[in-house]
Amino acid sequence: KIGEGTSAGFRWDYRLSNTSGIAFGAEQLVHFDDSTDTGRNIYLVASKATWSGESKGNTIFPIYVATAGVATGRMAVGTIRGFCSDFIGSSGTDLKHYPNLCWSPVFSVASVWNERLSSYFEYNSRFFLLGSSYAPFRNIPLRGNFGLILSDHVDNYKLHDGSEINWVFNISIGI
Repeated sequence: KIGEGTSAGFRWDYRLSNTSGIAFGAEQLVHFDDSTDTGRNIYLVASKATWSGESKGNTIFPIYVATAGVATGRMAVGTIRGFCSDFIGSSGTDLKHYPNLCWSPVFSVASVWNERLSSYFEYNSRFFLLGSSYAPFRNIPLRGNFGLILSDHVDNYKLHDGSEINWVFNISIGI
């Protein structure tokens, strides 16, 4: 449900070069009630971007981005995981069973086609996902994201046929 659960987290980014960086963060790290079940999503990732070219300092699209790292919570519920413990509480993904907090590898590759449109392929332990992201306005930090779940950990990542494919959708706004 929307509005359910109260939690806090953080994010720290560090630029390694003009085309690479690392990010360390945690979504829903501290739970202020017993209704947050979206996972203690702690992550440490590195990203590298490659431009297709430059002309007089202006970026020429597409831009290719690769990201890889390790993560917990909802990003570590699949069969490929390790370093499990309960030192800060459960993974935060279940309100009844309190599973251990585990770590899993995560990665994505993306193509940024222009200032508004990108597409990506992602693995986040739960599933493999193919999606696209679109920002409809130049001056409003609003973005929509739509993805198809190609396979999931329930069937040991077996590729879904047409009747089993699920999708995800979200809208975000920067502040």
